Amino acid sequence: MNRYSRFRYLLTAAVVWGLFPSLPPAHAAGLDDATRLEFWNNPEFVRRFMASYGFNTEIEPRFETPEEQMAFRELSDTMRDNPEEAKSRLAQMITPTSSAVLPFTLGALHFQDGDAVKAIEQYELAITKFPEFRRAYRNLGFALAQEGRFDEAAKALTKALSLGATDSSVYGLLGYSYLNDEKYLSAEAAYLNAILFDPDNQDWKLGLIKAYIARSNYSKAVALLDEILAESPESANLWSLQANVFLQMEDNAKAAVNFEMLRRMGKATLPNLMLLGDIYMLDDALELALPVYLDAIEKDGVNDIRRSLRACEILVSRGAWTEADHMFAKVKQRHQATMSDEEEAKLLRLESKVAIANGEGQKALTVLEQIIGKNPLDGEALLLAGGFYAQEGETAMAVTRYELAAKITGFEADAWLKHAQLLVRQQDYSEALELLQKAQKVNPRDNVQKYLEAVERVARASAG
Repeated sequence: MNRYSRFRYLLTAAVVWGLFPSLPPAHAAGLDDATRLEFWNNPEFVRRFMASYGFNTEIEPRFETPEEQMAFRELSDTMRDNPEEAKSRLAQMITPTSSAVLPFTLGALHFQDGDAVKAIEQYELAITKFPEFRRAYRNLGFALAQEGRFDEAAKALTKALSLGATDSSVYGLLGYSYLNDEKYLSAEAAYLNAILFDPDNQDWKLGLIKAYIARSNYSKAVALLDEILAESPESANLWSLQANVFLQMEDNAKAAVNFEMLRRMGKATLPNLMLLGDIYMLDDALELALPVYLDAIEKDGVNDIRRSLRACEILVSRGAWTEADHMFAKVKQRHQATMSDEEEAKLLRLESKVAIANGEGQKALTVLEQIIGKNPLDGEALLLAGGFYAQEGETAMAVTRYELAAKITGFEADAWLKHAQLLVRQQDYSEALELLQKAQKVNPRDNVQKYLEAVERVARASAG
């Protein structure tokens, strides 16, 4: 396997193991659900947000009348002690001629309670009343970002910046919005400004890392991850994220180091372990891969053995017969009571392949015929059984199995190919060519085409 193929294999495996799932935009920003919740509840963010109840009357709206100002002041304690009552009284005070202060404050109370939709309505009303209301644009941007309306959020936050609202939260949420809208260069610039104002904020650093990755600036992403890991060496998410960056850099050795670090910390997830095992397999380090795969099976859900079976398939495909036998035993120990008929059949097929390779063909054939007896439409078992019969010289039995497999959707091409190979060994080139042509029509493959052309040459030479 060449370097490119190995890299593509690991990226594919990463998807299979769940390391690169199809994620919603918020995850692309480097903030999972828990992290986003942590951000909105961050004490510093809350402190700054709550400060927005105050007003700088030199640059922001004033109260329209002394009575309005007095009524607002009387609400100050109520806003703290009984927000629901405060919201009700504020709503009653808002009129077409009232100050923008009132809907802005009502919006802040709604946002504080987690009702971003109502907050957005009030912030927009405040801006209508006072078009240059800086903090209304700022808070509107926050609320829109929380609702996932990222394009609108970016516009509101950009307006707030133009009015002088330069703080880390504005820049950080602007970066977050740009990242979700896939405007990666703009996201990078916004996050850099956010970090300038708040260099210890990991949310902004993670967002910047995601922007770097999106633009293939992997070396910068790794360097920033090194910095964060120095501050948070126990963070499993950071070690895993950096490992994935190393994989995209085609540096499997460094990715393996990160996964091993997680393993020794006891924080490696099932996908981490599966991908680490794959890396070792690609490096032909079977003695390292097997214990990792076995560790992974211990983490595999009792009712879901797909990943464990996938690891077994990898070992079998690489001819690691002894290691595969160890895996089979572990899978049975872990999952025997909960395996479905299909999963059990898949495991038995893999065991049969190993048995045939170890010269235990009769044992394998017994298992395969049991599988076929339970499910006559098991194309893979039919092909394996046909291959064994062909190997043992039982041509009629082999042909029967190949003909049955050829009637099953998805197995036609392989069945015709194997049947054709059997015919070639019997020097029946004419019928073999017909089967090869049918196989190519259903599933064109370069290697089969080359084989077909070679058979044609032999057939012509024999005829001459």
